Amino acid sequence: MKFRNMNKKHLLLTLPIWMLTFSVFAQEGENMVDNGSFEEAKNKKLRRTGDVDRAEGWVSPTGNTADLFSADASMPDVMTPENVYGKEDPKDGINYAGIITFSYREKEDRTYLTAKLNTPMKKGMRYKVQFFASLAELSKYSANKLGAHFSKRAPGTDDKVPALIMETHVMHPKEEMFDGMYGWDLICGEYKAEGGEKYITIGNFTSDNDVKNDRNRKPREVKGKQIIAAYYYIDDISVQLLGPNEQCQCNYADEAQIEVSTVYQRSPEINEDMTIDEKVDEFGVYYALGRYDIKVAGDKTLDKLAKILTENPSIKIQLSGHMDDEEAESTEDSDISLKRAEYVRSMLVNKGVDASRFVIEDAKNNRPSEHIEEDDDEKLKAAKNRRVTFRVI
Repeated sequence: MKFRNMNKKHLLLTLPIWMLTFSVFAQEGENMVDNGSFEEAKNKKLRRTGDVDRAEGWVSPTGNTADLFSADASMPDVMTPENVYGKEDPKDGINYAGIITFSYREKEDRTYLTAKLNTPMKKGMRYKVQFFASLAELSKYSANKLGAHFSKRAPGTDDKVPALIMETHVMHPKEEMFDGMYGWDLICGEYKAEGGEKYITIGNFTSDNDVKNDRNRKPREVKGKQIIAAYYYIDDISVQLLGPNEQCQCNYADEAQIEVSTVYQRSPEINEDMTIDEKVDEFGVYYALGRYDIKVAGDKTLDKLAKILTENPSIKIQLSGHMDDEEAESTEDSDISLKRAEYVRSMLVNKGVDASRFVIEDAKNNRPSEHIEEDDDEKLKAAKNRRVTFRVI
């Protein structure tokens, strides 16, 4: 009888420990940030900027309120993909948020995003933290030091303050200054908990003296006045518990991948003896890995092409978007070739060419570039394949 009672007592003592262990490790791989993509929101009531609190679980930790954007918003200023600060397709779903991370001479106060984790962090446990950012086209500046901060209590103040200066727990390992206006940049890293952290805050927590910044030229096709700040769209935020032997895999590009992302450049070789068809065939716009934005060289190419099209108003053009094999295998970049062609069309329309003169073809990775040579290495071949080509039809 005593033996049976001792077993029961041992079971009762063991059960809470087992349940505690399960409650911790059951979260491995699960997102501890509810509504990390801002999809659960009162979208129809969105009529102005500064309404991030309409996204369930999200607040602004200062009197300077962050923004929420949605395809279902009631006003154009806060819609996706196009809104008052520029144009960007959501990383996930139809919504994303927006914050100011730096401003020249503090002319604009910074804004932040705060959410309560669905489970407090455990002391000594390791967590994978990641989110995505995209610089808005109407940002006059880009900046580094964008990151995540964890706290036991909700941070901040109701007052309007220039910035929250506190420790940045996760940021890009190279403290990148994100200047990509099209597509999403990854911020990812590992955080070892002190224990009891309940809140995540996204923003820039570093004083201006230690923030690198750069001025951006407004894209020619974008209308509106630039904000004297670095303004970033934010989406797809996650915090995941790592197992005892699990590594934090952030999928940052290694040095080899960075080389692949170098944009191939080629100037059209045109002479007066060429026909219009031959001249148009000479043009091409080339891209970095996973991008569909137009750099300075590509913009100049489109200026020359627009001039030819204006001088020859009867011709129609097929725009063919292409991708490399790595992009074709990626679920995130599976439509990047189509986006490239569509964006080139929008730029040519903004340069005065009627949209009816273009036909879009999504060629994906089905036609390798005719400019690939036998002695090209795989990196250069891929760079030559990431392109938009032109043909008279």
